[in-house]
Amino acid sequence: MTDIFMDCDLIIKGKYVLPIDEKLSVIKDGMVIIDKGKIIDLGEKRILAKKYNGKEIIDAKDSIVMPGLINTHTHAAMSYFRGLADDLPLKIWLEEYIWPAEAKFLNPGFIKQSAELACLEMLKSGITCFNDMYFFEEITASVAEQFGLRAVLGEAILNFPTPSCATPAETINKTLELYQKFKNSQLIKVILAPHSIYTCAGEILKKVKFLADRYNLLIHSHISETKKEVEDSQKKYLKSPIEYLDSLNFLSDKVIAAHSVWLSGNDLKIYQDRGVKVSHCPMSNMKLASGVALLPQMIKRGITVGLGTDSAASNNTLDLFTDMRACALLHKVSNLDPTLVNARQVVKMVTINGAKVLNWDKEIGSLEVGKQADIITINLDQPHLLPLHDPYSHLVYCVNSADVENVIINGRIIMKQREVKNIDEAKIIKQAKRFKI
Repeated sequence: MTDIFMDCDLIIKGKYVLPIDEKLSVIKDGMVIIDKGKIIDLGEKRILAKKYNGKEIIDAKDSIVMPGLINTHTHAAMSYFRGLADDLPLKIWLEEYIWPAEAKFLNPGFIKQSAELACLEMLKSGITCFNDMYFFEEITASVAEQFGLRAVLGEAILNFPTPSCATPAETINKTLELYQKFKNSQLIKVILAPHSIYTCAGEILKKVKFLADRYNLLIHSHISETKKEVEDSQKKYLKSPIEYLDSLNFLSDKVIAAHSVWLSGNDLKIYQDRGVKVSHCPMSNMKLASGVALLPQMIKRGITVGLGTDSAASNNTLDLFTDMRACALLHKVSNLDPTLVNARQVVKMVTINGAKVLNWDKEIGSLEVGKQADIITINLDQPHLLPLHDPYSHLVYCVNSADVENVIINGRIIMKQREVKNIDEAKIIKQAKRFKI
């Protein structure tokens, strides 16, 4: 009897396929079958090889095959400010260095080149989706589309004029225009991005909440990042930043709270009750000495937490593998408990939980039949990755971004054997080398 094969667009073979399912299972010598941008099957190679005929095959035989990484908080076009002002407190870093540099340099041309560098770095680090808050976001959206990256973008809303908008009202109007432009896009989502309570008046925050409800948009904001922010809020409102936002009826399951370092027990309860999602940024929080977020307590309460790199100006890379390792180690040593924040929990933070933070978990974040094919492969055939006893442990404690070999987004091969398709990488590198403060 002759075997009948089903045609498909792409087959990915791997030594270890990690679906990131409920059991966090491992499929040894597995295959992922992709057609029309979606996963149509996955399982053991010995079974699926008899069923499918791929138009294209990625034979990642010595690799981990897993969902693409999701960066839940960044400012992509700040990449040209990498290393500009290190070893400084957040307030001084922001007010005396970053804001003046932004006033001097930010224009559409700068944003395009800096966003190109960021997208190239993220893509080569295995990031297939990022959540961005900055200025001229229509340009970053265009760059992300050019690369084939998935992105969630919000024009930063502040009380005062920004490089791209004269007033908060203009910023909000621009956000709504971007929403209309991209509402049918498979790759780009537009959200509302009030910077913080210390840069946005209460009336602005109320307006943002109203529009989020009206258009069913997510809200992305910096919340309780530093001790000073909390102290200032207590003086001004007699409430923590989270209690203040809750008094405005601002908090809900639409809110992505970046950082959330300085939380009280009541703050945690509010997050839990309102369904607020958190983007934890351990590298940035350590570098700026902002503090140590209460991640184990958040996990215990069932609060959904993803990982974010923050910007290259405060990390100083857009490499989630670095943040994964930092996340696991930071919470172990700060609590003197090596069992806290284990490798599997961290891997979930950059995959399915990251997708939940961005309200995209029905389509991405895990390898499941019917989901979009956002997939990376990690080459294990290297000294620092041998021997391998547990692929989840390796991802957190051993793997580096340079180990990412192939990237597939929406079923398209975007990077193959570390070569990014349809992008002039040499030009982007040359542009970055020319930039001087």
